[in-house]
Amino acid sequence: MTYPLPMGRKFPKISVDLTKCTVPYLCKKCLQICPMAVFHVTRVMSKERRLEEMDPRVDSNYVIFAPRRDKCTVCNLCIDVCPVNAIKIEVHKPEKAKVETKGVQWGQQE
Repeated sequence: MTYPLPMGRKFPKISVDLTKCTVPYLCKKCLQICPMAVFHVTRVMSKERRLEEMDPRVDSNYVIFAPRRDKCTVCNLCIDVCPVNAIKIEVHKPEKAKVETKGVQWGQQE
C-alpha cells in the first residue's frame, strides 16, 4: 500500500533567541506556564569551573532550549508570557491528501 503523503507527525520548530533571553534561570516564565513541560534550562559547560557554583544572574551562564518539542501543543502561552519576546514557534501546515476516484462508485450512475 502506498501513501501520497509522508507518514508521521511533523513537530513544531521552537527557537529561542539567546541574545534576548540572557538570564533564563531567573525568569523561568516559559517553564512555569508551559502545560507540557517542553522547555529545559541548563548551564553552559564551557563557562563552568570545577568546584565552583555558577551565578544565575550572570548573562549566558544558563541557556534555555526545547528538548521535548514533540510534546508541544502550540498553545502559544510561552510566547505570550515571555517578557523579551525570545521564543518563536513555527508550525508545518499538513498537506491534505488528494483522493482520486476512478470508475463507478456506489450509488452513482454513469
